Amino acid sequence: MAQLLALHLKTRREARGLSQEQAAELFSVDKDTISRWERGKNRPTGIALLEALRREYSISQKELDDWFSEWALQNLGSDQQYWVRDFGYLGATGIDEEKLLEKLIEIDVALIPRLTHQDEGSVAQWAPIFQASPFTWKLLTWGDQIVGYWQFVFLKDEYFELVKQGKLRDSEIDPSMLEYPSLVDMSRNYRMYIIMIGVHGSHQRPGPNMRLIQSFVKEIENFTTNGWFISEFVAVAFTPQGVTLCNDFGMTFIGRHTAARAGELAEIFHATGRQVALQGHFSKRPKIAGPYLKRFPSTLGEGKP
Repeated sequence: MAQLLALHLKTRREARGLSQEQAAELFSVDKDTISRWERGKNRPTGIALLEALRREYSISQKELDDWFSEWALQNLGSDQQYWVRDFGYLGATGIDEEKLLEKLIEIDVALIPRLTHQDEGSVAQWAPIFQASPFTWKLLTWGDQIVGYWQFVFLKDEYFELVKQGKLRDSEIDPSMLEYPSLVDMSRNYRMYIIMIGVHGSHQRPGPNMRLIQSFVKEIENFTTNGWFISEFVAVAFTPQGVTLCNDFGMTFIGRHTAARAGELAEIFHATGRQVALQGHFSKRPKIAGPYLKRFPSTLGEGKP
């Protein structure tokens, strides 16, 4: 597959009316180097060279970043470069919750450009939630970059119903609304609000996406093994990719968020524990589907006992 970096370097050179020999002279490299760039065999490096490329070929920094990310993904040739990290990543890297949340908010805004502070919430609001529930989120990293994450919360009944009705924004969630799995009472069921499962646009590939999704599915499998069951799931999809993801989890569209602006996608999806055991990603995991069908033998078994 042709690489964006190679294609654009060639088209920008041709648009300038330059031969490879002339481009080589312009950038103080040899003709073979220009040829290797344009065949995707190598990429330009060095601050002075990159500045010259941006200037002479009228390339923006964002364009260059996107092309380099795509080049790296293709040339590494393996999704093993992506790692799913938990809260231990903070200690290993020295990053604190506030810096982490700033990065996650950047990812949210990149995925949902129309997102506002009123929709998203603040670092100060989310920090205690992340601290209190370290098992409810995980990160997708690529090298030293955080490029995606998933997060959910278990909500008390009244707040879960507000999400289903489209009457609760993420910015309004606080620790008093949350529930935490019991290590003693295994008869309880929980209600999960899936806040985000997303990968930054520059890393939107089947491999990274599936790695993040599989880690989320694996976490639900771990919960099931520990005797923690989710009777209902809810999510709000703000993008077409979000809608597809909700469908892939066997969830059903039930309405729109009341705070949605004109022309904005803010669709609410819902599923029962039995429903996800019969269709979608969870249904393909016997360690989830079997116990869930036993726990919820009919669609009546959705509430808490």
